[in-house]
Amino acid sequence: MGRRVGRTSGEESGRVRRIVAARGADVLEARRRVQRRGSGASIHDLRVATRRLQAALEVFGPRLPERPRRRLDRRARRIRRHLGQARNARVLQGMLRGLRVQPGSDEGRLTADLIHRLHRSARELSDRDHRPLPGIKHRIRALLRAIDGGPAIPAVPDRAAGASLTDRVEAVARAARVAADGDPESMHRLRIAVKRYRYVLEVLEESGAPSLQPSILAARALQKELGRLHDLDVLIDWVRGSARVPAAAAFLRRLLRLRDRQAGKAQRRMARFHPAGAGGARRTAA
Repeated sequence: MGRRVGRTSGEESGRVRRIVAARGADVLEARRRVQRRGSGASIHDLRVATRRLQAALEVFGPRLPERPRRRLDRRARRIRRHLGQARNARVLQGMLRGLRVQPGSDEGRLTADLIHRLHRSARELSDRDHRPLPGIKHRIRALLRAIDGGPAIPAVPDRAAGASLTDRVEAVARAARVAADGDPESMHRLRIAVKRYRYVLEVLEESGAPSLQPSILAARALQKELGRLHDLDVLIDWVRGSARVPAAAAFLRRLLRLRDRQAGKAQRRMARFHPAGAGGARRTAA
């Protein structure tokens, strides 16, 4: 049986353990829903749950047992990447269904054909994803056992928390500079940077750092606009590679107009976005 820490230090380690355990439980519950239903919503929830688990591993990483932490982080990342195609197939179906097209028109027939192809692809991927990458439950338990048997872990260690947030703020700033021209790849990288920044903030808030909710809400709003833009970019690329009919050219022009409008919304939101500074986080986390 692992060595237990003292009462005071145990309270701090207990908070870290509860956060990691809760994030792990979210992953396992979302995976069960994917296994039962394989719906777009359940796949999205599982991918989000793996990112939120990884954010907790990042914030507490310097103080967590290294080997079980790294093994769990790798498995969470693999699960998310494994489900990427299935997520896209379902999201693109929903986007196409949301477009107003005239039934029986060239555009209507093209859209119906694209939806049918995506539905078939999603069904094939659902069979593949019925049991997405086993082994994560074992890795979650291994890390929790290592936490129980290890030294005390401060719930919000100033230096580690500040370093995590500093890294994420700097990543957002770099990505924003590169994304100034609004091209799909750089906007996608900005979306990922904002998402990772937001999830680190959520871990810090859960650890007891106050006054982070406005920053979390601002990051969520920007992430939403960037997410819509990314989905349009994925759809545009997919239509370009899948449709070889005259109606596709007009349909693509329509999608590109939608993309321009959404890029404008995302860039205006970005212009008003000011990430929380690591110095502030250190002050509130103390």
